[in-house]
Amino acid sequence: MGVYGNYIVLFIAILLAWVATLGTEFSVQAIGLAVGLLGSIAYLAVKAEAARRHLAELQRLRDAYTQLDQQAKHIIRTDVELHHTQEELDRRLASLMSLHVLGRQLQVSLRPEEVFSKLDAAVVTNFGFSKGLLGMSRSLDTLEWGSLVGITRPEAEELTSHLQRSGLLKQLLSHPGPTIVKPSSATDPAHQTLLKLLGVSFAVMTGVIPHTGPVGCLLLGRMDSGGINIKADEELVSILTNQIATSIENSALYEQSWTTQQALERKVQDRTRELAEVNAVLVRLNKSKSDFVSAVSHELRTPLAAIKGYASLLGSGQFGGLADPQVERIRKIEKHADLLTQFINNLLDIARIESGRITMEHASIPVEEFLTSIHDVIHPQLDAKHLQYVVDRDGVKELLGDTQHLQRVFVNLLSNAIKYTPEGGSIRFGLKREGNTLLATVTDTGCGIPKEDLPKLFQEFYRANDPINQQVRGTGLGLALVKRIIEAHHGQIAVDSEKGKGSTFTVTLPTT
Repeated sequence: MGVYGNYIVLFIAILLAWVATLGTEFSVQAIGLAVGLLGSIAYLAVKAEAARRHLAELQRLRDAYTQLDQQAKHIIRTDVELHHTQEELDRRLASLMSLHVLGRQLQVSLRPEEVFSKLDAAVVTNFGFSKGLLGMSRSLDTLEWGSLVGITRPEAEELTSHLQRSGLLKQLLSHPGPTIVKPSSATDPAHQTLLKLLGVSFAVMTGVIPHTGPVGCLLLGRMDSGGINIKADEELVSILTNQIATSIENSALYEQSWTTQQALERKVQDRTRELAEVNAVLVRLNKSKSDFVSAVSHELRTPLAAIKGYASLLGSGQFGGLADPQVERIRKIEKHADLLTQFINNLLDIARIESGRITMEHASIPVEEFLTSIHDVIHPQLDAKHLQYVVDRDGVKELLGDTQHLQRVFVNLLSNAIKYTPEGGSIRFGLKREGNTLLATVTDTGCGIPKEDLPKLFQEFYRANDPINQQVRGTGLGLALVKRIIEAHHGQIAVDSEKGKGSTFTVTLPTT
Protein backbone atom coordinates (compact mmCIF):
# COMPACT_ATOMS: atom_id res chain seq x y z
CA MET A 1 0.00 0.00 0.00
CA GLY A 2 3.02 2.30 -0.14
CA VAL A 3 3.42 5.14 2.31
CA TYR A 4 -0.13 4.81 3.57
CA GLY A 5 0.51 1.12 4.44
CA ASN A 6 3.44 2.06 6.66
CA TYR A 7 1.33 4.58 8.54
CA ILE A 8 -1.38 1.94 9.08
CA VAL A 9 1.08 -0.62 10.50
CA LEU A 10 2.50 2.01 12.83
CA PHE A 11 -1.01 2.95 13.94
CA ILE A 12 -1.92 -0.71 14.65
CA ALA A 13 1.20 -1.14 16.78
CA ILE A 14 0.35 1.93 18.86
CA LEU A 15 -3.24 0.77 19.16
CA LEU A 16 -2.19 -2.68 20.41
CA ALA A 17 0.13 -1.11 22.92
CA TRP A 18 -2.71 1.09 24.15
CA VAL A 19 -5.10 -1.88 24.43
CA ALA A 20 -2.53 -3.74 26.47
CA THR A 21 -2.51 -0.95 29.04
CA LEU A 22 -6.29 -1.11 29.53
CA GLY A 23 -8.05 -3.46 31.79
CA THR A 24 -9.86 -6.60 30.77
CA GLU A 25 -13.28 -5.03 30.96
CA PHE A 26 -12.24 -2.45 28.40
CA SER A 27 -10.27 -4.73 26.13
CA VAL A 28 -13.20 -6.01 23.99
CA GLN A 29 -14.64 -2.56 23.45
CA ALA A 30 -11.22 -1.16 22.70
CA ILE A 31 -10.50 -3.89 20.18
CA GLY A 32 -13.84 -3.25 18.46
CA LEU A 33 -13.13 0.42 18.32
CA ALA A 34 -9.64 -0.24 17.07
CA VAL A 35 -10.89 -2.53 14.31
CA GLY A 36 -13.39 0.11 13.19
CA LEU A 37 -10.78 2.78 13.14
CA LEU A 38 -8.44 0.44 11.35
CA GLY A 39 -10.99 -0.24 8.59
CA SER A 40 -11.69 3.45 8.17
CA ILE A 41 -8.04 4.20 7.95
CA ALA A 42 -7.51 1.37 5.39
CA TYR A 43 -10.35 2.66 3.22
CA LEU A 44 -8.97 6.16 3.32
CA ALA A 45 -5.54 4.84 2.42
CA VAL A 46 -6.90 2.94 -0.61
CA LYS A 47 -8.80 6.01 -1.81
CA ALA A 48 -5.74 8.18 -1.36
CA GLU A 49 -3.58 5.76 -3.39
CA ALA A 50 -6.20 5.64 -6.18
CA ALA A 51 -6.33 9.44 -6.24
CA ARG A 52 -2.55 9.60 -6.51
CA ARG A 53 -2.51 7.19 -9.43
CA HIS A 54 -5.30 9.09 -11.15
CA LEU A 55 -3.33 12.31 -10.82
CA ALA A 56 -0.24 10.60 -12.25
CA GLU A 57 -2.29 9.33 -15.25
CA LEU A 58 -3.72 12.79 -15.81
CA GLN A 59 -0.20 14.25 -15.85
CA ARG A 60 0.92 11.63 -18.36
CA LEU A 61 -2.09 12.37 -20.56
CA ARG A 62 -1.38 16.10 -20.28
CA ASP A 63 2.22 15.56 -21.38
CA ALA A 64 1.10 13.35 -24.29
CA TYR A 65 -1.45 15.97 -25.35
CA THR A 66 1.20 18.70 -25.25
CA GLN A 67 3.50 16.57 -27.41
CA LEU A 68 0.72 15.80 -29.90
CA ASP A 69 -0.16 19.48 -30.07
CA GLN A 70 3.43 20.41 -30.89
CA GLN A 71 3.56 17.73 -33.54
CA ALA A 72 0.27 18.92 -35.03
CA LYS A 73 1.57 22.50 -35.19
CA HIS A 74 4.75 21.25 -36.87
CA ILE A 75 2.69 19.28 -39.41
CA ILE A 76 0.55 22.32 -40.12
CA ARG A 77 3.62 24.52 -40.63
CA THR A 78 5.15 21.88 -42.92
CA ASP A 79 1.91 21.60 -44.87
CA VAL A 80 1.77 25.37 -45.32
CA GLU A 81 5.36 25.41 -46.50
CA LEU A 82 4.67 22.52 -48.89
CA HIS A 83 1.61 24.35 -50.16
CA HIS A 84 3.65 27.49 -50.83
CA THR A 85 6.36 25.38 -52.49
CA GLN A 86 3.74 23.63 -54.65
CA GLU A 87 2.27 26.97 -55.63
CA GLU A 88 5.74 28.22 -56.53
CA LEU A 89 6.45 25.07 -58.55
CA ASP A 90 3.08 25.37 -60.32
CA ARG A 91 3.83 29.00 -61.12
CA ARG A 92 7.28 28.16 -62.47
CA LEU A 93 5.87 25.28 -64.49
CA ALA A 94 3.20 27.57 -65.93
CA SER A 95 5.91 30.12 -66.67
CA LEU A 96 8.05 27.55 -68.47
CA MET A 97 5.04 26.33 -70.48
CA SER A 98 4.33 29.93 -71.41
CA LEU A 99 7.96 30.34 -72.46
CA HIS A 100 7.60 27.27 -74.68
CA VAL A 101 4.40 28.59 -76.29
CA LEU A 102 5.90 32.07 -76.64
CA GLY A 103 9.02 30.57 -78.23
CA ARG A 104 6.90 28.83 -80.88
CA GLN A 105 5.09 32.09 -81.57
CA LEU A 106 8.35 33.99 -81.82
CA GLN A 107 9.77 31.47 -84.33
CA VAL A 108 7.30 32.68 -86.97
CA SER A 109 8.36 36.32 -86.55
CA LEU A 110 10.06 37.29 -89.80
CA ARG A 111 10.86 40.87 -88.77
CA PRO A 112 12.53 42.00 -85.49
CA GLU A 113 9.79 44.59 -84.90
CA GLU A 114 7.17 41.81 -84.79
CA VAL A 115 8.82 40.20 -81.74
CA PHE A 116 7.97 43.19 -79.55
CA SER A 117 4.23 42.61 -80.16
CA LYS A 118 4.22 38.93 -79.04
CA LEU A 119 3.90 39.46 -75.24
CA ASP A 120 0.29 38.57 -74.34
CA ALA A 121 -1.84 38.35 -71.17
CA ALA A 122 -1.37 34.57 -70.81
CA VAL A 123 2.40 34.90 -70.55
CA VAL A 124 2.17 37.78 -68.07
CA THR A 125 -0.36 35.93 -65.89
CA ASN A 126 1.56 32.65 -65.94
CA PHE A 127 4.63 34.52 -64.77
CA GLY A 128 2.67 35.68 -61.75
CA PHE A 129 2.14 39.29 -62.84
CA SER A 130 -0.90 41.34 -63.68
CA LYS A 131 0.65 44.02 -65.90
CA GLY A 132 3.29 43.90 -68.59
CA LEU A 133 4.84 46.14 -71.22
CA LEU A 134 7.35 45.29 -73.96
CA GLY A 135 8.76 48.06 -76.12
CA MET A 136 11.41 48.76 -78.75
CA SER A 137 13.97 51.57 -78.60
CA ARG A 138 15.50 52.87 -81.81
CA SER A 139 17.78 55.05 -79.70
CA LEU A 140 18.52 55.67 -76.01
CA ASP A 141 15.86 58.41 -75.93
CA THR A 142 12.98 56.75 -77.82
CA LEU A 143 10.58 53.97 -76.83
CA GLU A 144 7.72 52.41 -78.81
CA TRP A 145 5.48 49.97 -76.91
CA GLY A 146 4.64 46.89 -78.94
CA SER A 147 2.78 44.91 -76.23
CA LEU A 148 0.52 46.29 -73.46
CA VAL A 149 -1.12 44.00 -70.87
CA GLY A 150 -3.30 45.45 -68.10
CA ILE A 151 -2.48 49.04 -68.99
CA THR A 152 -3.99 51.52 -71.42
CA ARG A 153 -2.18 53.33 -74.21
CA PRO A 154 -2.40 56.79 -72.50
CA GLU A 155 -1.03 55.30 -69.26
CA ALA A 156 1.78 53.68 -71.27
CA GLU A 157 2.62 57.01 -72.94
CA GLU A 158 2.80 58.71 -69.53
CA LEU A 159 5.08 55.91 -68.33
CA THR A 160 7.26 56.44 -71.41
CA SER A 161 7.68 60.11 -70.58
CA HIS A 162 8.68 59.22 -67.01
CA LEU A 163 11.26 56.66 -68.16
CA GLN A 164 12.78 59.22 -70.54
CA ARG A 165 12.81 62.13 -68.07
CA SER A 166 14.13 60.13 -65.11
CA GLY A 167 16.92 58.44 -67.08
CA LEU A 168 15.56 54.97 -66.26
CA LEU A 169 15.35 54.17 -69.98
CA LYS A 170 19.06 54.83 -70.52
CA GLN A 171 19.82 52.84 -67.38
CA LEU A 172 17.81 49.84 -68.63
CA LEU A 173 19.43 49.92 -72.06
CA SER A 174 22.91 50.33 -70.57
CA HIS A 175 22.55 47.75 -67.75
CA PRO A 176 20.02 45.17 -69.00
CA GLY A 177 19.95 42.95 -65.87
CA PRO A 178 16.56 42.57 -64.06
CA THR A 179 15.86 45.26 -61.43
CA ILE A 180 13.36 44.59 -58.63
CA VAL A 181 11.24 47.58 -57.54
CA LYS A 182 9.11 47.35 -54.33
CA PRO A 183 8.01 49.87 -51.65
CA SER A 184 10.51 48.66 -49.04
CA SER A 185 13.44 49.26 -51.39
CA ALA A 186 12.05 52.04 -53.60
CA THR A 187 14.03 54.84 -51.99
CA ASP A 188 14.62 56.36 -55.41
CA PRO A 189 11.78 58.79 -56.27
CA ALA A 190 11.94 57.57 -59.87
CA HIS A 191 11.16 54.01 -58.71
CA GLN A 192 8.32 55.24 -56.49
CA THR A 193 6.81 57.13 -59.41
CA LEU A 194 7.21 54.05 -61.59
CA LEU A 195 5.18 51.94 -59.15
CA LYS A 196 2.55 54.64 -58.95
CA LEU A 197 2.20 54.97 -62.74
CA LEU A 198 2.01 51.20 -63.12
CA GLY A 199 -0.52 50.99 -60.27
CA VAL A 200 1.35 48.10 -58.62
CA SER A 201 3.31 47.49 -55.43
CA PHE A 202 5.94 45.21 -56.99
CA ALA A 203 7.67 45.47 -60.39
CA VAL A 204 10.52 43.97 -62.41
CA MET A 205 12.16 45.95 -65.20
CA THR A 206 14.94 44.90 -67.56
CA GLY A 207 16.50 45.82 -70.86
CA VAL A 208 16.33 43.59 -73.95
CA ILE A 209 19.72 43.81 -75.68
CA PRO A 210 20.22 41.36 -78.59
CA HIS A 211 23.56 41.08 -80.40
CA THR A 212 21.84 41.95 -83.68
CA GLY A 213 18.67 43.95 -84.21
CA PRO A 214 16.76 46.65 -82.29
CA VAL A 215 16.95 46.89 -78.48
CA GLY A 216 14.08 47.42 -76.04
CA CYS A 217 12.84 47.03 -72.47
CA LEU A 218 10.42 44.84 -70.50
CA LEU A 219 8.28 45.91 -67.49
CA LEU A 220 6.22 43.50 -65.34
CA GLY A 221 4.20 44.36 -62.22
CA ARG A 222 1.68 43.04 -59.67
CA MET A 223 -0.07 44.31 -56.56
CA ASP A 224 1.39 41.97 -53.90
CA SER A 225 4.77 40.28 -53.64
CA GLY A 226 4.10 38.40 -50.39
CA GLY A 227 4.82 34.69 -50.47
CA ILE A 228 6.56 35.00 -53.85
CA ASN A 229 10.19 33.99 -54.39
CA ILE A 230 11.77 37.17 -55.71
CA LYS A 231 14.90 35.25 -56.76
CA ALA A 232 12.70 33.00 -58.89
CA ASP A 233 11.13 36.11 -60.44
CA GLU A 234 14.55 37.37 -61.46
CA GLU A 235 15.49 34.01 -62.98
CA LEU A 236 12.23 33.67 -64.94
CA VAL A 237 12.36 37.24 -66.20
CA SER A 238 16.00 36.70 -67.26
CA ILE A 239 14.98 33.58 -69.20
CA LEU A 240 12.09 35.46 -70.82
CA THR A 241 14.37 38.38 -71.73
CA ASN A 242 16.99 36.07 -73.24
CA GLN A 243 14.35 34.29 -75.30
CA ILE A 244 13.00 37.58 -76.62
CA ALA A 245 16.54 38.78 -77.41
CA THR A 246 17.36 35.50 -79.19
CA SER A 247 14.17 35.76 -81.26
CA ILE A 248 15.06 39.33 -82.23
CA GLU A 249 18.53 38.17 -83.29
CA ASN A 250 17.10 35.30 -85.35
CA SER A 251 14.53 37.57 -86.99
CA ALA A 252 17.19 40.19 -87.74
CA LEU A 253 19.48 37.56 -89.26
CA TYR A 254 16.59 36.13 -91.28
CA GLU A 255 15.59 39.58 -92.48
CA GLN A 256 19.19 40.33 -93.41
CA SER A 257 19.51 36.98 -95.17
CA TRP A 258 16.18 37.48 -96.95
CA THR A 259 17.15 40.99 -98.04
CA THR A 260 20.52 39.75 -99.27
CA GLN A 261 18.85 36.86 -101.07
CA GLN A 262 16.36 39.17 -102.74
CA ALA A 263 19.15 41.49 -103.85
CA LEU A 264 21.14 38.50 -105.09
CA GLU A 265 18.11 37.15 -106.96
CA ARG A 266 17.59 40.52 -108.58
CA LYS A 267 21.25 40.60 -109.59
CA VAL A 268 21.02 37.04 -110.89
CA GLN A 269 17.90 37.92 -112.86
CA ASP A 270 19.55 41.02 -114.27
CA ARG A 271 22.70 39.08 -115.06
CA THR A 272 20.68 36.25 -116.59
CA ARG A 273 18.82 38.72 -118.75
CA GLU A 274 22.09 40.31 -119.80
CA LEU A 275 23.61 36.91 -120.54
CA ALA A 276 20.52 35.92 -122.51
CA GLU A 277 20.83 39.08 -124.57
CA VAL A 278 24.56 38.50 -125.06
CA ASN A 279 23.91 34.86 -125.91
CA ALA A 280 21.32 35.88 -128.47
CA VAL A 281 23.88 38.24 -129.99
CA LEU A 282 26.49 35.48 -129.97
CA VAL A 283 24.06 33.07 -131.62
CA ARG A 284 23.39 35.61 -134.34
CA LEU A 285 27.10 36.30 -134.72
CA ASN A 286 27.87 32.58 -134.80
CA LYS A 287 25.22 32.06 -137.45
CA SER A 288 26.60 34.98 -139.41
CA LYS A 289 30.08 33.48 -139.06
CA SER A 290 28.87 30.07 -140.23
CA ASP A 291 27.00 31.61 -143.14
CA PHE A 292 30.06 33.68 -144.02
CA VAL A 293 32.38 30.65 -143.82
CA SER A 294 30.01 28.59 -145.93
CA ALA A 295 29.66 31.33 -148.53
CA VAL A 296 33.41 32.02 -148.67
CA SER A 297 34.23 28.32 -148.76
CA HIS A 298 31.87 27.73 -151.65
CA GLU A 299 33.29 30.72 -153.48
CA LEU A 300 36.84 29.47 -152.91
CA ARG A 301 36.14 25.95 -154.13
CA THR A 302 35.32 27.09 -157.67
CA PRO A 303 38.61 28.92 -158.43
CA LEU A 304 40.50 26.28 -156.45
CA ALA A 305 39.00 23.54 -158.61
CA ALA A 306 40.05 25.53 -161.68
CA ILE A 307 43.61 25.89 -160.36
CA LYS A 308 43.84 22.21 -159.62
CA GLY A 309 42.35 21.30 -163.03
CA TYR A 310 44.74 23.48 -164.99
CA ALA A 311 47.64 22.18 -162.93
CA SER A 312 46.62 18.62 -163.77
CA LEU A 313 46.35 19.50 -167.46
CA LEU A 314 49.77 21.09 -167.47
CA GLY A 315 51.24 18.12 -165.61
CA SER A 316 49.73 15.65 -168.08
CA GLY A 317 51.75 17.12 -170.94
CA GLN A 318 48.77 17.98 -173.16
CA PHE A 319 50.21 21.43 -173.80
CA GLY A 320 53.67 20.22 -174.59
CA GLY A 321 56.55 18.59 -172.82
CA LEU A 322 57.77 19.90 -169.47
CA ALA A 323 61.17 19.95 -167.92
CA ASP A 324 61.70 18.17 -164.61
CA PRO A 325 61.77 21.42 -162.55
CA GLN A 326 58.44 22.42 -164.15
CA VAL A 327 56.89 19.03 -163.33
CA GLU A 328 58.07 19.35 -159.73
CA ARG A 329 56.54 22.83 -159.38
CA ILE A 330 53.23 21.64 -160.83
CA ARG A 331 53.15 18.74 -158.37
CA LYS A 332 53.67 21.22 -155.52
CA ILE A 333 50.76 23.29 -156.87
CA GLU A 334 48.56 20.19 -156.90
CA LYS A 335 49.69 19.19 -153.40
CA HIS A 336 48.95 22.58 -151.91
CA ALA A 337 45.67 22.75 -153.79
CA ASP A 338 44.70 19.45 -152.15
CA LEU A 339 45.65 20.83 -148.71
CA LEU A 340 43.60 23.96 -149.35
CA THR A 341 40.67 21.84 -150.53
CA GLN A 342 40.85 19.79 -147.32
CA PHE A 343 40.98 23.00 -145.30
CA ILE A 344 37.89 24.37 -147.06
CA ASN A 345 36.04 21.09 -146.64
CA ASN A 346 36.79 21.11 -142.92
CA LEU A 347 35.49 24.65 -142.63
CA LEU A 348 32.33 23.71 -144.47
CA ASP A 349 31.79 20.61 -142.34
CA ILE A 350 32.21 22.54 -139.09
CA ALA A 351 29.76 25.20 -140.28
CA ARG A 352 27.25 22.55 -141.38
CA ILE A 353 27.47 20.63 -138.11
CA GLU A 354 27.06 23.82 -136.05
CA SER A 355 24.03 24.87 -138.08
CA GLY A 356 22.53 21.36 -137.96
CA ARG A 357 22.59 20.91 -141.71
CA ILE A 358 24.47 17.61 -141.37
CA THR A 359 22.58 14.68 -139.87
CA MET A 360 24.64 11.84 -138.42
CA GLU A 361 23.53 8.32 -139.28
CA HIS A 362 22.74 5.93 -136.46
CA ALA A 363 23.80 2.63 -137.98
CA SER A 364 25.65 -0.47 -136.82
CA ILE A 365 29.27 -0.51 -138.03
CA PRO A 366 31.25 -3.80 -138.15
CA VAL A 367 34.49 -3.18 -136.29
CA GLU A 368 36.63 -5.38 -138.58
CA GLU A 369 35.76 -3.43 -141.73
CA PHE A 370 35.98 -0.14 -139.85
CA LEU A 371 39.49 -0.80 -138.60
CA THR A 372 40.64 -2.08 -141.98
CA SER A 373 39.48 1.06 -143.79
CA ILE A 374 41.26 3.24 -141.23
CA HIS A 375 44.46 1.20 -141.49
CA ASP A 376 44.45 1.50 -145.27
CA VAL A 377 44.51 5.30 -144.94
CA ILE A 378 47.26 5.61 -142.32
CA HIS A 379 49.41 2.66 -143.44
CA PRO A 380 51.72 4.75 -145.67
CA GLN A 381 52.37 7.23 -142.86
CA LEU A 382 53.15 4.44 -140.38
CA ASP A 383 55.62 2.79 -142.75
CA ALA A 384 57.29 6.10 -143.58
CA LYS A 385 58.22 6.65 -139.90
CA HIS A 386 58.69 2.96 -139.00
CA LEU A 387 56.09 3.19 -136.19
CA GLN A 388 54.63 0.22 -134.34
CA TYR A 389 50.84 0.16 -134.62
CA VAL A 390 48.79 -1.98 -132.20
CA VAL A 391 45.01 -2.48 -132.19
CA ASP A 392 43.24 -3.88 -129.11
CA ARG A 393 39.55 -4.39 -129.80
CA ASP A 394 38.84 -6.25 -126.49
CA GLY A 395 36.08 -8.35 -128.03
CA VAL A 396 34.19 -5.36 -129.46
CA LYS A 397 32.50 -6.43 -132.70
CA GLU A 398 30.51 -3.35 -133.69
CA LEU A 399 29.98 0.31 -132.92
CA LEU A 400 27.08 2.64 -133.57
CA GLY A 401 27.16 5.83 -135.63
CA ASP A 402 27.98 7.39 -138.98
CA THR A 403 30.70 5.33 -140.70
CA GLN A 404 32.13 8.12 -142.85
CA HIS A 405 32.34 10.72 -140.10
CA LEU A 406 33.64 8.33 -137.42
CA GLN A 407 36.37 7.25 -139.86
CA ARG A 408 37.33 10.93 -140.24
CA VAL A 409 37.49 11.20 -136.44
CA PHE A 410 39.91 8.32 -135.90
CA VAL A 411 41.92 8.95 -139.04
CA ASN A 412 42.45 12.51 -137.81
CA LEU A 413 43.43 11.37 -134.29
CA LEU A 414 45.77 8.65 -135.61
CA SER A 415 47.30 11.04 -138.19
CA ASN A 416 48.05 13.55 -135.42
CA ALA A 417 49.59 10.76 -133.33
CA ILE A 418 51.80 9.78 -136.28
CA LYS A 419 52.85 13.41 -136.88
CA TYR A 420 53.98 13.99 -133.30
CA THR A 421 55.56 10.59 -132.64
CA PRO A 422 59.25 10.27 -133.53
CA GLU A 423 60.54 7.42 -135.69
CA GLY A 424 60.61 4.03 -133.95
CA GLY A 425 57.78 4.98 -131.57
CA SER A 426 54.47 3.20 -131.09
CA ILE A 427 50.77 3.98 -131.43
CA ARG A 428 47.94 2.03 -129.84
CA PHE A 429 44.29 2.09 -130.90
CA GLY A 430 42.05 0.52 -128.25
CA LEU A 431 38.35 -0.29 -128.03
CA LYS A 432 36.49 -1.27 -124.85
CA ARG A 433 32.83 -1.58 -123.89
CA GLU A 434 31.67 -0.22 -120.52
CA GLY A 435 27.95 -0.62 -119.90
CA ASN A 436 26.06 1.35 -122.54
CA THR A 437 29.14 3.19 -123.79
CA LEU A 438 32.11 2.42 -126.00
CA LEU A 439 35.54 3.78 -125.08
CA ALA A 440 37.96 4.31 -127.96
CA THR A 441 41.51 5.44 -127.08
CA VAL A 442 44.41 6.59 -129.27
CA THR A 443 47.70 6.52 -127.37
CA ASP A 444 51.09 7.58 -128.70
CA THR A 445 54.66 7.89 -127.43
CA GLY A 446 55.12 11.31 -128.96
CA CYS A 447 56.23 14.68 -127.66
CA GLY A 448 53.14 15.29 -125.51
CA ILE A 449 51.15 18.48 -124.95
CA PRO A 450 51.85 21.14 -122.29
CA LYS A 451 49.24 21.23 -119.50
CA GLU A 452 48.38 24.88 -120.14
CA ASP A 453 47.44 24.09 -123.77
CA LEU A 454 45.05 21.20 -123.02
CA PRO A 455 41.91 23.34 -122.31
CA LYS A 456 42.29 25.16 -125.66
CA LEU A 457 43.18 22.13 -127.75
CA PHE A 458 39.75 21.70 -129.38
CA GLN A 459 39.27 25.37 -130.30
CA GLU A 460 39.18 26.32 -133.97
CA PHE A 461 42.52 27.44 -135.45
CA TYR A 462 44.33 26.88 -132.15
CA ARG A 463 47.79 25.37 -132.23
CA ALA A 464 50.05 25.04 -129.21
CA ASN A 465 53.00 27.43 -129.13
CA ASP A 466 55.60 24.69 -129.31
CA PRO A 467 58.74 24.43 -131.48
CA ILE A 468 57.57 21.03 -132.76
CA ASN A 469 54.41 22.62 -134.17
CA GLN A 470 56.60 24.83 -136.33
CA GLN A 471 57.88 21.70 -138.03
CA VAL A 472 54.51 19.93 -138.40
CA ARG A 473 52.02 21.41 -140.85
CA GLY A 474 48.45 21.94 -139.67
CA THR A 475 45.47 24.27 -139.82
CA GLY A 476 44.15 23.95 -136.29
CA LEU A 477 40.78 22.70 -137.55
CA GLY A 478 41.24 18.94 -137.28
CA LEU A 479 40.55 18.51 -133.55
CA ALA A 480 37.79 21.14 -133.65
CA LEU A 481 36.06 19.11 -136.38
CA VAL A 482 36.63 15.88 -134.41
CA LYS A 483 34.95 17.40 -131.35
CA ARG A 484 31.95 18.57 -133.40
CA ILE A 485 31.46 15.11 -134.94
CA ILE A 486 31.75 13.31 -131.57
CA GLU A 487 29.26 15.70 -129.93
CA ALA A 488 26.89 15.23 -132.90
CA HIS A 489 27.00 11.50 -131.98
CA HIS A 490 26.07 12.46 -128.36
CA GLY A 491 29.55 11.45 -127.23
CA GLN A 492 32.51 13.12 -125.58
CA ILE A 493 36.22 13.48 -126.23
CA ALA A 494 38.98 14.09 -123.69
CA VAL A 495 42.77 14.21 -123.69
CA ASP A 496 45.39 13.26 -121.12
CA SER A 497 48.94 14.27 -121.91
CA GLU A 498 52.28 15.11 -120.35
CA LYS A 499 55.11 16.95 -121.99
CA GLY A 500 57.69 14.49 -123.33
CA LYS A 501 55.64 11.38 -122.40
CA GLY A 502 53.01 11.12 -125.09
CA SER A 503 49.26 11.66 -125.24
CA THR A 504 46.03 9.69 -124.94
CA PHE A 505 42.80 10.82 -126.62
CA THR A 506 39.67 9.12 -125.26
CA VAL A 507 36.40 9.08 -127.24
CA THR A 508 33.19 8.00 -125.49
CA LEU A 509 30.30 6.92 -127.74
CA PRO A 510 26.84 5.58 -126.82
CA THR A 511 26.05 2.02 -127.91
CA THR A 512 22.25 2.35 -127.89
